[in-house]
Amino acid sequence: MATTSTTSKTTSSTTISAGLKPYIETLIRGDRHLTGEETEAAFTEILQGADEVQVGSLLTLLRARQETPDEIAGMVRAMNTACNKVDLGDLKLLDIVGTGGDGADTINISTASVVLAAAAGCIVAKAGNRSVSSRCGSADVLEALGVKVDLTPEQVKECVDRVRIAFMFAPINHPAMKFVAPVRKKLGVRTCFNILGPMTNAAGAQRAVIGVFDPELMPIMAGALQEVGRVDHAVIIHGCGLDEISPLGPSRILEIRNTAPSGEPRVYETKDFEFDPLDIGIQRCELSDLKGGGPEENAEKFRQVLLGGDHSDAKRDSVVLNAGMGCYIYGLASSIEEGCQLSRTTLNSGKATELLQQWIEVSKQL
Repeated sequence: MATTSTTSKTTSSTTISAGLKPYIETLIRGDRHLTGEETEAAFTEILQGADEVQVGSLLTLLRARQETPDEIAGMVRAMNTACNKVDLGDLKLLDIVGTGGDGADTINISTASVVLAAAAGCIVAKAGNRSVSSRCGSADVLEALGVKVDLTPEQVKECVDRVRIAFMFAPINHPAMKFVAPVRKKLGVRTCFNILGPMTNAAGAQRAVIGVFDPELMPIMAGALQEVGRVDHAVIIHGCGLDEISPLGPSRILEIRNTAPSGEPRVYETKDFEFDPLDIGIQRCELSDLKGGGPEENAEKFRQVLLGGDHSDAKRDSVVLNAGMGCYIYGLASSIEEGCQLSRTTLNSGKATELLQQWIEVSKQL
């Protein structure tokens, strides 16, 4: 059964601390969590190159105490401040992105989905990186397809202007992450940075489909998105062990929508519900039906998935589902089912393949 709640958020000021020790001591005492302002200050320090031992200690303590939405929101604000932003003005933007970490090594469903969503009429600013937990990340497959991924913010803007879709490569838009990478590698365990990427779109995409590998992360990420207050309509998805919707089975959806009039502080309505592809006529599949491989293999499957024609299989169905959700969140459809109908019609028409080729050519010209 769906549940609905309403919240209103305003942005608070940033106070930068001289070091991480006060925050570490607070967490060791254990009588409270950090405030959003404290984590914003701490992560501002981290993104400027704080002491690695202190960074590792803070990340470990945050994980052990279980990060709160307020804490995550502070981290997101710090990353947004530190990033190389992409200024796309008032364009309504969509991103379809996952946290990764599901260990399934499927094809690049979310990346193919943004191409289909763009072909259906959405304007897409896709954030991504090379593989971390899988054999092929979004940057890897796009590069294998021929898309130039390492665009500057100015080039991203031109790409969006020309083909309504562009890729934002994490090392270019979030260069301060270089200070964190060695610590994360040495720790070898999940930290909050595993979930920050999907919430720190450098173009400030107001519409987002975010997949998570762990359902326990859903309310934390939804709460953080509301606290930061940049999105207008978003869904957090966990689907049968994957960080996206698939025909494997029902997906849990946590939807947040801004209901305030334009120009006023955002007021969010939230809805928690289950979505089953069977309800819109998409049959079940096995995980093996969605399997991918390395960049070259995934690139070939990417091309095949986007081909026009009314044939179908589990991979095409998965891309239709996630692009359909994107069309719904973007406002091109009034329901998920209608969004999936739009994405299916667009896929069958061959428009997605045409757009992919245009994207490849334009990106190389920049």
